Amino acid sequence: MVKVQGSERQPESGSLQFEIDAGLLFQLGEQLVARRSIALAELVKNAYDADATKVTVLLENVTHPYGTIIVEDNGTGMTFEQVRDHWMRIATDDKVRNPISPVYGRPRTGAKGIGRFAARRLANKLILHSVARRDDGIKEKIVVEFDWKERFKPGQTLTEIPVTYERKIVDNSAPTGVMLYLEDARDVWDEEDIIELQRDLLSLVTPFPQDSVRPPKARKRYRSDPGFSMRLEVPEFPKYEGELGDQFLAAAWGKLRGYIDKKGTPRYHLDIRMTEESLDFVPEEERFEDLIGARFRIHFFVYKSDYLRDFDFGVRDAQRMGREQGGVRIYLDGFRVFPFGDPGDDWLKLDEVRAGRTGRLIIPPEELQLAEDRILGRPWLLTPGNNQVFGIVAISQHQHRGTRDRGIQINVSRERLVENEAFYQLRHFVQLGIYWMTIQYARVTAEERAARKKIRRPSVPEIIDQAQDVIRASEELVPESQREILHVLDYAKERAQAEEEEHISELAMLRVLATTGTMINMMNHQLRAVVDGIRAIQTDLSELRPHVMSKARDKFDEIVRRIRDWREMVTRQVSQLGFILGPDTRVRRRRLALREVMENVTNPLSLYMRDFGIELRNEVPANLRTPPVFEAELHAVLLSLFSNALKAVRDKEVSKITVKASEQDDGLHIFMLDTGVGIEPERREEVFKPFVTTSTPDLILGVGTGLGLKVVRDILETYGGTARFIDVEEPWKTCIEIILPRGG
Repeated sequence: MVKVQGSERQPESGSLQFEIDAGLLFQLGEQLVARRSIALAELVKNAYDADATKVTVLLENVTHPYGTIIVEDNGTGMTFEQVRDHWMRIATDDKVRNPISPVYGRPRTGAKGIGRFAARRLANKLILHSVARRDDGIKEKIVVEFDWKERFKPGQTLTEIPVTYERKIVDNSAPTGVMLYLEDARDVWDEEDIIELQRDLLSLVTPFPQDSVRPPKARKRYRSDPGFSMRLEVPEFPKYEGELGDQFLAAAWGKLRGYIDKKGTPRYHLDIRMTEESLDFVPEEERFEDLIGARFRIHFFVYKSDYLRDFDFGVRDAQRMGREQGGVRIYLDGFRVFPFGDPGDDWLKLDEVRAGRTGRLIIPPEELQLAEDRILGRPWLLTPGNNQVFGIVAISQHQHRGTRDRGIQINVSRERLVENEAFYQLRHFVQLGIYWMTIQYARVTAEERAARKKIRRPSVPEIIDQAQDVIRASEELVPESQREILHVLDYAKERAQAEEEEHISELAMLRVLATTGTMINMMNHQLRAVVDGIRAIQTDLSELRPHVMSKARDKFDEIVRRIRDWREMVTRQVSQLGFILGPDTRVRRRRLALREVMENVTNPLSLYMRDFGIELRNEVPANLRTPPVFEAELHAVLLSLFSNALKAVRDKEVSKITVKASEQDDGLHIFMLDTGVGIEPERREEVFKPFVTTSTPDLILGVGTGLGLKVVRDILETYGGTARFIDVEEPWKTCIEIILPRGG
């Protein structure tokens, strides 16, 4: 087709080219780096990728319009060709093609070339100064100016906008690096903005500047990495200035150091920030003769707001740092030995102890045992996890050579140490110090609790007494008004005393239940051992079957079947205990298949139902799902109601339980019906009060505490729901209804 405009004829075919509007830079900057603090963090990442060992972020006059931001690093800088071919090229894949930095072998953090957009987001003008060594060995300085506001206006073609630069040769002694001058800042910064910036920059920095992140297999190709430190300078807010890694470590509860002297004796020193104590510990009977000169430094964090109130980051920020950077790393002759100290690596067995899979971290020497005995409770339960410790251990393959079986040795793959006698000594050396620190932490917290008890707050009845004394002494109140106020206060005092007595009883029961929880953990551990034992017996018996006389094989097979049935039953019990106690069921809310959850609740009690002739019908539709809930909480609600129903129908002529559910306008409704003893209508609300129970003691299901229904309703009310008894027709005696609103 030919398009005709007047008498001019246009060609029928040809080629077109994309053109990029200059407004794209601003749009990308806004979309990719909407937050100013993240934009600055991207510029810092560029410095890290350029093998810088330090970077300074300076904000000047940013509390007023037209402020200045300067980001300066001592990295390798950019040559003219690198600026032209990579920095000036949008969507370059340079970091994809070259994922490792050239000097220290760092895995590069950036991949999308966001840095230039970050600069556009922060200020209207950028002046880039770079000093770099060219391929011919000569150092060159490049200055490039980007006037985003005046030159890069929407409507202009990006590739046609000239960018001015200057380049010149500099002395060979001139330091390399990049300095970014961001002039005419687009935003005004206040104190909250600086705090946010500090938090975001903090997440980029390892707490230990000397920590190497170089891939272990590439060590021989690269120089030893001295680390990466970051400094924030804000003259208008001087309290937020300084080295960010140091600022984080300063929030530690305590700093532990360990050293092995020339005789092989370990020496430990602990500085406790909160109490300003400096303590020393020298276990004279311990010897580490294969590790003379080994040392470590560990910062111990307690993630409680009381310990972080003097710092500009909160508990969640510190916990995130703990998850990402926590652990004790090992350095062999100055090089990091991977993966010791990485997330998930538990070479010191700290997480194993925290999870309760083992008892104490170590068998304590006599000095520690005596200190431990002076502290009430079980202080070893306070052993920190890997996410609470930030530390390094320094050893030497040359200094700690020893014999082939005893000296420090690294695997052929250059990852992990050979687990020989020297390695076990190293682990024990560090564990011993951590255990001593744990005992000191238990002592300090016990002393803090005792001090808090001495500062007793007056009770509500005592406060009312004081108020009454003030009223009686008042000369401004007429006698009639005075009597009315005192009467009201007397009534309030009676109510307060009654509630206080109720809370004391409830607290006593909760303490008992807390102890029961510990016992359940122990039982779960023991039951798993029983399952393993039964499985081994079943295997042994199966191997013996060919040797059993043919006339006895039927009886033999029956015994093996019964053993298998018992093993399966115990396995179901163990799996449910593990489910209830597991962390995953309390991590996040999820929509759950209700029928499946109900089966998980009832299956472990199948033997009980069989022995007492109880019929259970699970009539929950297979496709019905709950609103978002914590699985452990829903499990607790259903288990409490189901156990009550079992007690109610046991020994009845008709022993039936049915569970139904439906989706209604106001949310999910669950109904549990039983043919038990029933509850009088006038008592339906009373049984939801604490310590009120109608169930009879049961040898298997236990004695009712009177807290079950209260806990059920409390859990449901956190979701905006409730539990209540409703009328029901024969043959049913009781029906309890659970309501879970949409959206949980």
